[in-house]
Amino acid sequence: MKKLLMLMLALSLLLAMTACGAETPKTPDAVGPEPDASEEQTPADAPEEPAAADAVTIDMSSAGVSFDLPAEMQQIRGVIQTAYGDEIEMGAGIWFTGLQYCAMTKEKYEELVDKGAALTQEDVDFIRDRIIDLLLVYTIDGGRTLEDAAGELTSWGLPVEGCRFIGTAGDCSFYSLADPERDVLDSLYVFDGDLREEYERLAAACAEADWIRCYEPEKPLNLVLFETADLDGNPVNSAELFGAHALTMVNLWGTYCGPCIDEMPDLAELSARLEEKNCAIIGVVVDASGRNQESVIESAKEIIADTGVAYPNLLPWDGIAGDLPSQYIPTTYFIDAEGRIVGGAAIGSRGADEYEELIDDALASLGY
Repeated sequence: MKKLLMLMLALSLLLAMTACGAETPKTPDAVGPEPDASEEQTPADAPEEPAAADAVTIDMSSAGVSFDLPAEMQQIRGVIQTAYGDEIEMGAGIWFTGLQYCAMTKEKYEELVDKGAALTQEDVDFIRDRIIDLLLVYTIDGGRTLEDAAGELTSWGLPVEGCRFIGTAGDCSFYSLADPERDVLDSLYVFDGDLREEYERLAAACAEADWIRCYEPEKPLNLVLFETADLDGNPVNSAELFGAHALTMVNLWGTYCGPCIDEMPDLAELSARLEEKNCAIIGVVVDASGRNQESVIESAKEIIADTGVAYPNLLPWDGIAGDLPSQYIPTTYFIDAEGRIVGGAAIGSRGADEYEELIDDALASLGY
């Protein structure tokens, strides 16, 4: 559990200092008072049984999990956000996702997201003390059970005791754990006003949750398959794109995101020296969709020219939110020649040398 807490705290700090809240895609998402029905999502691969009419559906297809959050999980003072969606270790065949509770009002949450890289140390401390794991869901493949995977989960600091069996889909089994940080709530976290009482109510609802849906994805977990276009409208097929190199770095960014734009000259520099490693970079402009697509594409092209970027930049595709979850941008994934995600996502901006270290680690894990 200690490692999980350290990962969560480090992530909060990194997001606060180097990333923007993602506008598109919307998954993982945040839920608070008065949800906007226009932001509801329906998972493409979810099982047939429908969600309740008043539920907000958020899909985490990287782990084969969908949350149909009922009204009681929406009409709250604090904020619920989905989190993780990662394989604990490349090749382990064990994924974890879940929900986090932000012990702050939605107004405060949005204020902090809007500040982006302008967050102060006081803001960072505030975030660190108030983002709490509310629910974890484990996906275990290969026909294995929780008992089979318990050793690997505990070695990564993930709790096992108290897990509830949810069901199976294909060769995957699913387990949930509500209130995984109950033993450290008072020592590590701060609750303002009546938010502790609200957290307790939500944790109890998660313990008996019948709104977690699990399904067998149409494609293998951790495999990214898509068809889209570049900013000039040329068609792009993921199999051809990824098959051209041993490793491809996929950088999700937006035209409204200062940290994204600030790191692009470094990415341009890195791209120029990656060919000798049989690696490449592509960008995905996550806000280049919807009715403002044309104007966003023009803005993206201007930013690309100003920052010296020569690598391809793509439009987001249907299903990108499940393939490459990004609550904050920039978010960067590393994908091998078969289209499989290598390791976890790199969230927040970095310099060229830092990204190259991550690339070298990914190549080493692939045996290069």
